[in-house]
Amino acid sequence: MLVLKSCALILFTTCLISFSWAGLALFTRPNGTPNAVQILGVLWIPLIVLQVSTIVLTEESNLILGLMGLSIYISSLVLFWWAVKTTKEKPLSICYSDDLPKHIITTGPYQFIRNPFYTSYLLCLLAAVFVTNQLWLLITVVVMFVPYYQVARQEEAKFLASSFAADYNVYKENTGMFLPKLWPQSQG
Repeated sequence: MLVLKSCALILFTTCLISFSWAGLALFTRPNGTPNAVQILGVLWIPLIVLQVSTIVLTEESNLILGLMGLSIYISSLVLFWWAVKTTKEKPLSICYSDDLPKHIITTGPYQFIRNPFYTSYLLCLLAAVFVTNQLWLLITVVVMFVPYYQVARQEEAKFLASSFAADYNVYKENTGMFLPKLWPQSQG
């Protein structure tokens, strides 16, 4: 189980480094860094401590669940870096910014979900639930889901107030917010 814990800590750390890099270097800041972004970053700190300490202190873990957890960390990283690759040429604004969107991205992971970055962040937190077999760690997922859902709704409002409103409505009807839609609307 030491190998499982070590792999989980390495993958979790890789996720956090990747997410931090994006927050600092990937997203544009049309009007500086919004205060809410800093609050969101501070909110991550106790969750990181809670997750790492639970991974380290958990004596036994179910091997199958542990491997599922490692695969969720890997899925989080794959989704994250796929979204990075997809947005590299047309960068997105940092969350909570008040600018109107300049484009809609509907390729890469965006053809399946509207918020792949937020989904990757939540998957990273979910992975520890499986690695440790500690169901109560779902609290960390819920705690972060709330602000990600809120900011995703704010971003949608920006699209609906932009010149892309009609296109975004069609996109929204056919693409899930955080998970793929099982039955998208027909294209007519």
